[in-house]
Amino acid sequence: MNINTSLHVLLNDIVQKQKKGLPFIMASLFIWGVITTIAFLPIDLMIKNIGILSCGALLFPVSIVCAKILNVDLFYKENPLINGLLIATNNQILYLIICILLLMKAPMLVLPAYAIIYGAHLLPYAFFYQSKNYQYSSIFICIAILVSMLFFHLNSMYIPIIVEVGVLFLFLMLKKEIKNELGAGT
Repeated sequence: MNINTSLHVLLNDIVQKQKKGLPFIMASLFIWGVITTIAFLPIDLMIKNIGILSCGALLFPVSIVCAKILNVDLFYKENPLINGLLIATNNQILYLIICILLLMKAPMLVLPAYAIIYGAHLLPYAFFYQSKNYQYSSIFICIAILVSMLFFHLNSMYIPIIVEVGVLFLFLMLKKEIKNELGAGT
């Protein structure tokens, strides 16, 4: 077995066992719904930003619930590429330093920056889950936010809706991919 075949086998294993990351995408839909709600609350911007940044802490517990619903073992460790998935996920934590800096120096940019970081972090999953839809969603979220803010002067409270659209598209496309793969496998 050559290295390309071995890599393909390992990636297919992740795709099947983790259902293309669907538990995390379901959790993201929920979390960005909460962020959308917070963004529209008539509260102080600093409190709003702290609430929004705190929503990231919901990802793992909500993903565990979603994994149970989908019958996915989030703690599957038999594949060495799982460590790559963890690195792709954890790099987002380091980027939150940018949001903390903005929280102190440019609070109006916290939500757009957080949303762009989220969108950008989806990109490596196109490789791990063998789905171009991660790539499409990642690019859509980042570019749509940039264009909306720069050229249309969109109020930042609408940013989570852009993310929700991108994540909903990803969710629906992943469901379709999984259904097609199950149909092809029978």
